[in-house]
Amino acid sequence: MMNKRVLLGMSGGIDSSVSAMLLQDQGYEVVGVTFLFSGSDVKNHHFLSEAKQLAEHLKIKHLTVDLRDEFKTVVIKYFIDEYLKGHTPFPCAYCNPILKFKYINKFAEIEKCEFIATGHYVKTGFLNGKKYLFQGVDPNKDQSFFLWGLERNIIDKLLFPLGEFEKTEIRKLAENRGFVSLSKKKDSLGICFIEGNNYREFLEGAGIFSKPGNFVDENGAILGQHSGITNYTIGQRRGLGLNFNFPLFVAEIRLDANEIVLAKYKDLYRSKIIITNYYLIDNEESICDKTLIVKVRYRLQETPCRLNILNETRAEVELLKPEAMIAPGQTAVFYDGTRLVGGGFIESAT
Repeated sequence: MMNKRVLLGMSGGIDSSVSAMLLQDQGYEVVGVTFLFSGSDVKNHHFLSEAKQLAEHLKIKHLTVDLRDEFKTVVIKYFIDEYLKGHTPFPCAYCNPILKFKYINKFAEIEKCEFIATGHYVKTGFLNGKKYLFQGVDPNKDQSFFLWGLERNIIDKLLFPLGEFEKTEIRKLAENRGFVSLSKKKDSLGICFIEGNNYREFLEGAGIFSKPGNFVDENGAILGQHSGITNYTIGQRRGLGLNFNFPLFVAEIRLDANEIVLAKYKDLYRSKIIITNYYLIDNEESICDKTLIVKVRYRLQETPCRLNILNETRAEVELLKPEAMIAPGQTAVFYDGTRLVGGGFIESAT
């Protein structure tokens, strides 16, 4: 029995719960940690009690860490600021390296754990003696897309017990272990700190209101009036309040002019992306000589591309197959085959 210590992020859900069981099966001494990130966590604290109950059942130590202040000043501030810029933010990609995994690593050191783990559907593997993240076996659940910003010191400690499994197998495993209610638990979807996943109500509750302005076509002709730029995102079709004989989509948000450009779907395709605040694991600029795979949305089919570094913070992505509905503020995530090599925040697309 190896009896090495691992700190596991526990949400009370099926994925982190089964991860705890699998790690114990593999001989690890598991310590669980549950983070409180937002006020809603306290009102709906059943997830915390569920994590504690499982930890007690498995006879593992469990920690609760209140990060609500840090989450508000870091992640929620970022979320609001991005909408005020006319962007569509991606809070998970921002939170994971800057907050969540930073604190998992911090408490791993406090608890003298050699490893850290989560219930993400991601694989780890080695290339030239170095550890990397790879897409999970289940194509419908692979979550490597959310982890492109993790640094080398984190990756070297990471364990992902679910990477080799499909979600159906994890549900069956929970059921076989006697956790029938856990096996039937629905996946949590949407933004973790927004109840009901209505970001517009969240912004209004935070006192954020944007002024009405004009919908225009690509030539600047006025098509109608919008209710404020924070209410729209690139590719949006529904909720525009306009009646035309053909569908129109949000193609561009012009912050300075307070205009929203509408266009037909065929006019949404772009072939070049500028990304900012990019991160390449191990600063692998050699990958710029390769044809990479890029994903600009979690569910988007993978697209071949070339990556050109412009400077220390900005890079150009040349899509070898044009893609539609590329939203500034979202992320472009790069793969060499199934190996995650980095990503960046989308600044613009042409």
